[in-house]
Amino acid sequence: MYEFALWSSDDGSGTQHATSLNTTTMPRFSEMSRALEIVPLDQLPLFKEGDDLAGIIVSRAKKIGVGIRNRDLVVIGQKAVSKAEGRIIDISKISPSARAAKIAEKTGKTAEFVEIVLKESSKVLRADKDAFIVRTKRGATCLNAGVDKSNVKGNSTYALLPQDPDSSARRMRKRIQQLTGKQVAVVICDTRSRPFRKGQVEESIGVAGLNPLIDYRGQKDLFGYTLRFKNVAIADELASAAELVMGQGREKTPVAIIRGLTRVRFQDHASSRFLVVSSEEDLFRGTL
Repeated sequence: MYEFALWSSDDGSGTQHATSLNTTTMPRFSEMSRALEIVPLDQLPLFKEGDDLAGIIVSRAKKIGVGIRNRDLVVIGQKAVSKAEGRIIDISKISPSARAAKIAEKTGKTAEFVEIVLKESSKVLRADKDAFIVRTKRGATCLNAGVDKSNVKGNSTYALLPQDPDSSARRMRKRIQQLTGKQVAVVICDTRSRPFRKGQVEESIGVAGLNPLIDYRGQKDLFGYTLRFKNVAIADELASAAELVMGQGREKTPVAIIRGLTRVRFQDHASSRFLVVSSEEDLFRGTL
């Protein structure tokens, strides 16, 4: 059984090249982590366009006595990245198309909001009073193309997803390594709903420096059975684990460092696209 150490600081002053991303060799169970630290970087500022997000993360980690170490996993909330990259938009300045106006009638959303979602999407999958589900230009399926109002100042101001979350993660990783000399991995996460399950969880939308999957298929379990389907989305698990200390409201903690997880495969070539299931691979196709 793993031991998880969730760090917190009440006042902010505490010391407290793989050939395929789908063929990661799984370490033996005896080599897997026994203790895991999830360290929140709290009391970060409200980010704005042009901010050196990586520099602020490194500075805050140093100030609270955590620092950045080799093999640290830095998980960053999408909203912080979007703000630093200027992916904020005032929908009151948008002129909606006829298509947006028609979908707005079906969904009950404003035509301006729908227009922004359409610009971020490659295909509309569902549009009614209950949900506006699209496939984004990056291939992800989600509500409203990830366009979100929470923690964005201004009545008509919304945050868009980073234009290329993997590129954002790579830039963050490179900058952190420049500042610290440490080899780290970066995961950018966002809140997503799940089919057949209530509630939401954090998922990775951008990765750099790590294989987002750990493939058990073809390996033996404890009793010699050959595993056929077990392919763990480790990047998504890291995103959800980080959310335990990051929060979703007024916490001002959009970054967490995960430390001590040895079964992650660090590598330079990585992409969140390997987490997107094709229609041929989708085990739930035809059920909805």
